[in-house]
Amino acid sequence: MSEVILSIKNLSKSFGKRKAVDDLSFDIKEGEIFGFLGPNGAGKSTAIRSMLALIKPDEGDIEIFGKSIIKYRNSALQDVGALVERPDFYEYLSAYKNLSLLATMDEVPKKRIYEVLESVGLSNRSEDKVKAYSQGMKQRLGFAQALLSNPKLLILDEPTNGLDPRGMKEVRDLIRKLAQEGIAILLSSHLLHEVEQVCTTMAIINLGKLIKIGSVHDLLNESDTFITEIKAEPVAKAMKVLKSLTYISSIINSDGIFKVKTATKDLKNLTRTLVEAGVDVSAIIPRTSLEDYFLSLTGDNI
Repeated sequence: MSEVILSIKNLSKSFGKRKAVDDLSFDIKEGEIFGFLGPNGAGKSTAIRSMLALIKPDEGDIEIFGKSIIKYRNSALQDVGALVERPDFYEYLSAYKNLSLLATMDEVPKKRIYEVLESVGLSNRSEDKVKAYSQGMKQRLGFAQALLSNPKLLILDEPTNGLDPRGMKEVRDLIRKLAQEGIAILLSSHLLHEVEQVCTTMAIINLGKLIKIGSVHDLLNESDTFITEIKAEPVAKAMKVLKSLTYISSIINSDGIFKVKTATKDLKNLTRTLVEAGVDVSAIIPRTSLEDYFLSLTGDNI
């Protein structure tokens, strides 16, 4: 059984009359890539700032390896790395020199610099000045900075923000690689497609409250908010069969292509029922989207 790395316990924080985080609780385990989702103003940033002891919660606690960051701030955070804003480096210095300055301040052995540069795929560009780096490379250097202290927990706030598709893929691949090494990762993002591709678990919050948590696979398979396109003939018979199925919540026919809302787990039964009824099914295309699911829970106020 995987060890719990981060435990959020009944966390609440208000700013004036506005409750930014409201009785929030969840755990993150070793090697887990935990997607932290919510529309603007949902409370994600406040929760993350609390996790890093940048602000103090009104109620509740945050434990890292069982240590309260409220009572034992420095020792609790020693195993945490974070990338919460776009990394800022001395552009006229090399990647190695930038990390060397940080390593000296934090009393990190110099050999660790080579290890993290290798880990993020920048060892062959370590002597290049940062001003020559692409945005994706700068972001990977930000990961290297966060990894210097050899953390067991990595907190990432919008790590692919502003990157082109290549840079986004590089970061996504890096996140998977770090998780395979046993690092627990909390990934806060508004890019729902990214979360769907990389995260193993997700929590959705809205107005400071936790409204859904579970494995990405299970939540996507159990929800009936997703659209599946079915090309079937004869149209009239297909429509009659589809209307008879209780696990379909919506049907739209567009020139012989039916758009239906049903849970992914029901697609096998759906196909079998159509074929057994004498309907010719030439295509069935799931349009599973975390965005559809997200909006069904929170409304369209991303």
